Amino acid sequence: MTHQLEITTEVILHATEDNKKIFEPIFDLFQIKEDEFTIEKTLGHYGNTILLAKMTLTKKRAEEFVKKLASKISKTQMDELIENMDAHFEDTTLFLRIGKNEIVRKEISLQQNNAIKIKIKMPIYKKDQISKKYIELLTV
Repeated sequence: MTHQLEITTEVILHATEDNKKIFEPIFDLFQIKEDEFTIEKTLGHYGNTILLAKMTLTKKRAEEFVKKLASKISKTQMDELIENMDAHFEDTTLFLRIGKNEIVRKEISLQQNNAIKIKIKMPIYKKDQISKKYIELLTV
C-alpha cells in the first residue's frame, strides 16, 4: 500500500511565532529537509504576516513519516484515536492535528487548537475497510 500513500502537512505560522522553534523539531523528529516545505506568505486580519508552510510526501517517505508519527503518539491518545477513528475521515483521507506547543518539546500530542494539520491519504475502495486499513497503518 505504501506506493499509493500520501501525506500532506500544513503549518500556519503567525508573526509572533518563532519559525525555527517549530520547524527544527519537525525536521529532527521526521527526518525532513527544510526545502521539502513550500512557504506562502499572506496577511492576517490585522495586517500581520502569516506563513503557510506545506509539505507532501509520497510512497516510502510517507510510510516512514506515518511510522514515526504513530510511534510518538501516546498509547492513551492512540487508543482514543482508534476508538473514534470514523470522526477523523473525509472520504478515504484521515485528518489529524498535532500540537505546535508540544512539537517544540519534540513531543507528539493530538490537538485541535494551535495545531499542525496532517492529511494521510491512501486509496481504499471498500468503505467498510477504511477504519481497518488506517488502524493497520498506524499500529504496525
